[in-house]
Amino acid sequence: MLHTPLHLPLSLPRQLLVCALLACAVTPIVRAQVPATPAPATASVQRGYLSGQVIDKATARPLPATNIVVVGTTLRTQTDLDGRYRLPVPVGVYAVRAFRLGNMAQQIEAVRITAGTSTTVNFALGSAVVQLQAQRVTAAPTKANSEDALLAMQRASSRVSDGISAEAIKRTPGSNAGDAVVRVTGVSIVDGKFAVVRGLAERYSNTLLNGVELPSPEPQKKIVPLDIFPSSLLESIVVSKTATPDKPGDFAGGSVEVTTKEFPNTTVADVNVTTGYNSVTTFQSIAHAPRRGIDYLGFDAGGRRPTAPLPPQGPETPANEIFAEGVRNVWTPAPRPIAPNFGATANLGGRFGGASAPFGYVLSANLNSETQAVPDRFFQNIFLANGNPENQLTLSQATTATDLGVIANFAARLGSSNKIGVKNLFSRNAEELLSEGFGGTSGTFTRVHQVRYITRTLRQSQLSGDHVLNWLLGSRLEWKATTAVAERDEPENRALQYQRGAADSVFRLNPLAPGSRFWIRNLKDEVRTGQVDFSAPLPRLRGDGSIVKVGALARQRQRAFDGIVFSTLLQGVDPGAAWLELPAERVFTPELLGPSLFRLRREGTRTLPYESQDNVTAVYGMVDLPLRSWLRVVAGVRNESWALDIYLPRRDTLPPTTTRRNSDLLPSVNTTFKLTERQNLRLAAYETVARPDPREVTSDAYEAVSGECSSIGNPALTRTRIRNADVRWERYPKAGEVLSLSAFVKDFTDPIVEFLGTDAGDCYIQPANAINARVTGGELEFRQGLTALPGLLKRVSLGVNVTVVRSRATARVTADTVRTLQLQGQSDRLVNTSLLYSSSDGGFEAGILANYFSDRIARYGDVIVSGEGAEVLPDVFEKGRLTVDARLRKRLGRANVTMSLRNLTDNEVRFTQQTERGNLVVGYLRQGISVRMGVGYAIR
Repeated sequence: MLHTPLHLPLSLPRQLLVCALLACAVTPIVRAQVPATPAPATASVQRGYLSGQVIDKATARPLPATNIVVVGTTLRTQTDLDGRYRLPVPVGVYAVRAFRLGNMAQQIEAVRITAGTSTTVNFALGSAVVQLQAQRVTAAPTKANSEDALLAMQRASSRVSDGISAEAIKRTPGSNAGDAVVRVTGVSIVDGKFAVVRGLAERYSNTLLNGVELPSPEPQKKIVPLDIFPSSLLESIVVSKTATPDKPGDFAGGSVEVTTKEFPNTTVADVNVTTGYNSVTTFQSIAHAPRRGIDYLGFDAGGRRPTAPLPPQGPETPANEIFAEGVRNVWTPAPRPIAPNFGATANLGGRFGGASAPFGYVLSANLNSETQAVPDRFFQNIFLANGNPENQLTLSQATTATDLGVIANFAARLGSSNKIGVKNLFSRNAEELLSEGFGGTSGTFTRVHQVRYITRTLRQSQLSGDHVLNWLLGSRLEWKATTAVAERDEPENRALQYQRGAADSVFRLNPLAPGSRFWIRNLKDEVRTGQVDFSAPLPRLRGDGSIVKVGALARQRQRAFDGIVFSTLLQGVDPGAAWLELPAERVFTPELLGPSLFRLRREGTRTLPYESQDNVTAVYGMVDLPLRSWLRVVAGVRNESWALDIYLPRRDTLPPTTTRRNSDLLPSVNTTFKLTERQNLRLAAYETVARPDPREVTSDAYEAVSGECSSIGNPALTRTRIRNADVRWERYPKAGEVLSLSAFVKDFTDPIVEFLGTDAGDCYIQPANAINARVTGGELEFRQGLTALPGLLKRVSLGVNVTVVRSRATARVTADTVRTLQLQGQSDRLVNTSLLYSSSDGGFEAGILANYFSDRIARYGDVIVSGEGAEVLPDVFEKGRLTVDARLRKRLGRANVTMSLRNLTDNEVRFTQQTERGNLVVGYLRQGISVRMGVGYAIR
């Protein structure tokens, strides 16, 4: 068991240097150890490459030391410890055979090798007591990252899982992982970036990047926002819906595993450029944030952070005036046409060191810049059943976002039994909002100006090793040492509010209004993880392929949050003074800023800084037992120990103000019945937990602006335990096709839910433990090629997945009153459909994709407790809607042209609340139709 995490002190450039030196050092060793392969092609012989992976048909585990032979030639090689192989072969059409002692051989006919390219042929070998005649298959080879390969892995997986491959990600019109994962069965996206799996809010999921948990750059959310991962950098997204002991147990809905690009089988170099149009944004004359220089790369070109030092808390000093004069004085820039969106991607990958490929690399970079305008966003807060609004605004907003992503992955193979890898990811998102709102209630009219600039950065570096110990019955040792840092920097978030009465004709600045505040906030979340997994065969047990697996993990997570809030004040000024009618740019001038007129005062009671230490240590043991050819059982137990310490304000000044200590045994059993060669029945029972985010256990409030409710922590919050059961029937008629039916039930003890509260007209949201909850549901997935149809229609494939969920939670309102409610963020129905066409040569592809979700609770209604009892106010619902997207791609030699269309239905986003005055609209916006055109070129 590991008690402390492994530290990775190397910076990214030093890691790359070490990796390069490692490659130089190990190349002579590898050349001496790998099997001999044919000589490289001469000028008179044109050659291509044959490559792929060999897995065990029953368990999906890779099969090392498998012989690969090109029938009728002397060409042969063996797979490495990942079951992968690569072999140079002269141009032509061949049969390829894979065989291994203890497995049934397989032969694939009509494999076409093309000059200068790599043809991928994957094998799934069944078990055999003695070597049998080769199984012959006549089929077109598939890519390792294709839907066929992903379904093959899903079919042989020990868990209930669904995923989307790199091939399918390319077909989605979006630009990030959030746009792609919404196509997975049972997954929806809230706020455009947070995954809701099986109807459970984002807090009941976790995100793994390359097998390791990630920190979150969001101060109010536990899960990592998926919009921070550019889709062009991804190899696959797999959502595991049942638990096994070798994976973290902190989830209930699903574990979302994001995998970055793997190493290509041949040299790859390509570039892609895109431009985009939005029907409500592009070429429209709208006030939006100005950009210059490195702003276009997602870095602040200067001016957004105040230039003067922060003033001290307490009474105003000259430092307050100097600080106020250093604030960027941009509030209402003149409207100007918004340019089209822009994106660019570059990929470079390959391998060197001889035909045996001892060293591989992939480098990829992505830049995407877009502006989204919402000219008529409306919202109002209703805190009483009579339907009278507390405040209402109609906003004109423009958000300019830039996404920058880079990956640099390397691997060195030391002989046929050892591999060392380094994976690095850098992702940065910069988002600037410019907003102007008008509204009013009770005879008072309001005009609000807001400017907000936020950057989110995620860095991960991972050093990993994989070793097959042939001297120990072929045991396998895998280890990973990972460091990840998530940062959220909010150098400016400022708002000013003007008001006028019903009898007034002009708006006047009202510094005392709650909406006139300035925030400067920063969050840094750092995670270091060390883990080791050891698996060994159990030849004495009945059933071939049985293994025992044990492992340990230590995760150390440190968070530091620092926040400052300023209030705007007037000192001895006539409320009717003419200068209060001036626009914001003319108020923030040295003539008006000062202790006797308009001033900023640093608050000391809101947005308080804190630090936290959030550690998890885990050990597990499990067995994977193919007891019969038709029965596989994966069972074991994982023990996770959680230690949370909250420090206010810093760890070096105070002992912990709040602590949590829990140790949880998490057993799990996954049973697979192989009904036929292409049908499985899966049963699973397992326990998991859901832990609160450190911020949720503090007592501080995270302030919001422009009418949004603040978030207040709850020091009494505890973790949730969940008992889960799943059943799934699945059938795979042929490659790329699937039909599956699933049902699940989840029982929660102390589930965490968020309740609304009000205080003098201001609203806040606070998490609390309910008594219990139960979630039940079912899923249907269907993917089928329409090969029976005539003509071009036989090239069309249809995909449909449907999820139906019901939830019921019991929460205590008072000592004598409980409330029954539906879980927040849960839609009763989710539907995804797709129609995809691909020409016979793959040169043209077209697809239409639709997504629908039913109504879901966006916010619970307030509970008013009085002497007569408790009154529960209506919940706020986000209305369900249908979204239709489309994508077309045409290949022209080495070039390809794409067109993506998003939100073709252009349905409005609408929030409603049932009151005594009827079902009122409390929120509304329309995002418009987006069109993106792209051109790509493969240099090699």
